[in-house]
Amino acid sequence: MIKKIVIPTDGYGLEDHVIKYVANAFPSAEFCLISVINTCERGVQLTSLLYKEMRESAEKAIERGKRLLEEEGIKNTNIKSRILEGLPSKKIISYAHRRDADLIAMRVYSRKATTSAQRMGSTVKNVLKRSHIPVLTLANECNRFPIKKVLFATDGSGKSERAKNFAILFSSYYKAELEALHVIESNEKESHGKNVLENVEWKASFMDVKVKKSLEKGDVVEKILEHAMDNDILIMGIGRQFLFMHYLGHVTQAICTHVPIPVIFVRRMKKRWEKRMLRK
Repeated sequence: MIKKIVIPTDGYGLEDHVIKYVANAFPSAEFCLISVINTCERGVQLTSLLYKEMRESAEKAIERGKRLLEEEGIKNTNIKSRILEGLPSKKIISYAHRRDADLIAMRVYSRKATTSAQRMGSTVKNVLKRSHIPVLTLANECNRFPIKKVLFATDGSGKSERAKNFAILFSSYYKAELEALHVIESNEKESHGKNVLENVEWKASFMDVKVKKSLEKGDVVEKILEHAMDNDILIMGIGRQFLFMHYLGHVTQAICTHVPIPVIFVRRMKKRWEKRMLRK
């Protein structure tokens, strides 16, 4: 299912754990390493000397990424690379679409202490806001592979619909157990939560995927983190929009920076994007 993965790298070694993880979790995939020279950074005059330094840094980043992938057993023929120029988030998304990638894998800063200490990084945040390709984020080193247990956290809204389909297909393809989690909010009826989970179970039955239904009450972030401890990967939907602006909710940001396992965020797609994806 995951046949092509785009991995942005800056060469500082901060994303080494992401490269190692995807190499082991999806060993048969094609890996596209990219390094973006940020020519749009405010307050930076791009002199020829500075450009040369940034170019050399990007080349080193690509070589480091290749070496790490090869050390994890990935053949050189399955590794592609590219150096791009421009605004990192836009270049990452556009390149991933051109390559028809199945996944963008990125690292985030880990902030376990409190949810108020979140720090995702502007590039990761902007990619999550705009990418219609699923995005895998990983805050810490993780050795939970092969993937045998999948956690799908859903609020039952429209933004979770595509993520639900993705989680079911993902679980079916990798022959993994699927746990569907819904956390009841203060003003929500318990019957609604049960209906949400039953719908996941009904859909999964067509793919012969057995679903463990988990209905919880309490803080959404705390409950997701609690259930994540017993699973290998977490899948969630995102897709909030106010007028023409996309934004990330506090749950997304807290989970992204605090969860100990990889998270695949699946963005809700507009109809025009859904038609375009179906034509591929």
